Amino acid sequence: MELIHILATLFIAVAGFLVARRIGIPVPAMIGSMLAVGIVSAFTGFTEMPAPIKAISQGISGAFIGLSISRRDVRNVPYMIKPLILLITLLTVNTISLGIVFHVVFGWDLMTGLLSCVAGGIADVSLIAMDLDADASTVAIMQTLRLATVLAFLPSWVQFMTRNIDEEEDSGPSLDMSHVDNPTVLDRFINTQRRKTAFTLIIALTCGAVGYASGIPAGSLVCSLIVVAALNIFTDACAMPMTIKRIAQVLAGSLVGSSVTPETISHLNTIVGPVIIMMAMYMIVNFTFSKIATKTGMLDMKSALFASSPGGASDMALIAGDLGADLAKIAVLQICRVIYASALMPQVAILVVRLMA
Repeated sequence: MELIHILATLFIAVAGFLVARRIGIPVPAMIGSMLAVGIVSAFTGFTEMPAPIKAISQGISGAFIGLSISRRDVRNVPYMIKPLILLITLLTVNTISLGIVFHVVFGWDLMTGLLSCVAGGIADVSLIAMDLDADASTVAIMQTLRLATVLAFLPSWVQFMTRNIDEEEDSGPSLDMSHVDNPTVLDRFINTQRRKTAFTLIIALTCGAVGYASGIPAGSLVCSLIVVAALNIFTDACAMPMTIKRIAQVLAGSLVGSSVTPETISHLNTIVGPVIIMMAMYMIVNFTFSKIATKTGMLDMKSALFASSPGGASDMALIAGDLGADLAKIAVLQICRVIYASALMPQVAILVVRLMA
């Protein structure tokens, strides 16, 4: 592996990120770098990234998911356990059903079909796809199209679904929004933003290396997620700026983009049908969950629609705030969905593939 190839790949990835950010593409660090490197890789084969970069990217991705879990979220999970079980059940059935359809009808390998339908983060699921020998470029494209479609159509869909609903509709049980400040010994030592960032980064990279060495599928991401989440719940010693997340996404985009070949480009036309089917099924899941949740008094319609939308957790929170939904409940369900998608769905996918073999 030549150093010049790696440096050139990183340069192309950064350029792709900057262009994507400039023109307003969602998740520009991941999507922009992946598209730029993918195009160059398909037509020249010049791009290359070392495999250990995957462990670094997964470690940082896991850390950011872990940082999204707070003590308040853990306290509120019991209040949201019923809608959470319902949502996870529907998403699991949806993923397995779609994965099998893509495998049988469109001839995709089963793992690629399953991971293409997982409602997780683009970078997270794409990196996991590389671990599980799925077609990472196809998975990344499907994940990107899912996010773009949700962001484009969700506000109109929510307004349509709630057009005749009373604003005073019952939104279910109130959540505990209190903040408990109980400093630990670690908090007294790691008490500046710089120290918190350095500490969290060391934890993320160490866990990434341990998970990578373990050979467990998505081990780097899962190990980092668990350790950082535990620290974030019991201490205030963890923090990382968005700049580091963007660096990890650029690296992830470079890895996925480097796997693109001329065959990948030639098969893009076969993605149209699966994308339409996938989004139609997600709309059915969204509608079914929302109807059940409102009929049983678990959530109001707006909150249910946002909580079960397969978009990014932060994106859903921003849109939901504008439309008057219950942000606390949406946050709890969206965070749990992302954790489930990243940590448990890969294991479910492995089980399905083994049972179908």
